[in-house]
Amino acid sequence: MKSDSSKCQSLAISDPGGTLSSILINGYSISFKKSGVGPPLVVFHGWIGDEDTFAPCHAAFAQHYTVYRPAWPGYGKSSPLSNFSIGDFVEIGRHFILATGNTPVTLVGNCLGGVVAVELIRLYPELVKQLILIEMYDYMPWYMHFLLIPNLNVFLYNQLFKNTAHFRILNRLLTTKFVREGKAMRYTEEGFHRTDAQTAIDFLKAVKGFEDKLYREQYRTGIATIYVEGGRSFKPISAFRETAIKYFNNLTIVSMPESLHMPIAEQPEHFSANVLHHLGHSSSG
Repeated sequence: MKSDSSKCQSLAISDPGGTLSSILINGYSISFKKSGVGPPLVVFHGWIGDEDTFAPCHAAFAQHYTVYRPAWPGYGKSSPLSNFSIGDFVEIGRHFILATGNTPVTLVGNCLGGVVAVELIRLYPELVKQLILIEMYDYMPWYMHFLLIPNLNVFLYNQLFKNTAHFRILNRLLTTKFVREGKAMRYTEEGFHRTDAQTAIDFLKAVKGFEDKLYREQYRTGIATIYVEGGRSFKPISAFRETAIKYFNNLTIVSMPESLHMPIAEQPEHFSANVLHHLGHSSSG
């Protein structure tokens, strides 16, 4: 990453419906979509996300917020960034938030994007008014470490996640299964297919490097935080509930028993209504 003296171009957005646009941050083109009018809400997507990860929910939130949906480097239409760390993503996120021209923001962190959000509020708490975490990974389970093995990881990723037949076999082996041909499974399949394998693996490497120096016992924040958890969540993610209770002194837990790992795709109307209620809004405006 370049130093803080690198220039950030001003946001150039005119379409309230979410037309694709971009911003230059430290020499990298960051793609994003924008919709709505009101105080800023910025979404940090997860492992297989892009500018449209939050799309099923953005209309409901756009009744109350200006919703910004950036894509991380190498995802969506954003330019790639090699050998990145969580710290690099934090700096990109910080510049993006500042470029909205209106802080503090409401920040949404989904899955691995939640790791970036949590680190950002540790370093720059003045930038965030409210934090919303959706099924966050706060550590990497042992079986994901196979995707970190050099010369094997890309092959494994393609075989497990980009091969439709193998993905469906893997789904049947999971203790928390997607409903066959349901919205969640199709959404996840599409996410793996559109995500570049090396970029996804590099994201996992960044999380693993961050995990090795996690400050679990020391981390505390008073920023108002809503943690949304699926009712039939994967064990590594559901374990975050205990950690979240320690991390956040001002925490609200929103349980969605109808959902697995992606409530914004599986139950978007329910997710929007629940979270907007806790933010003091009605999803219907």
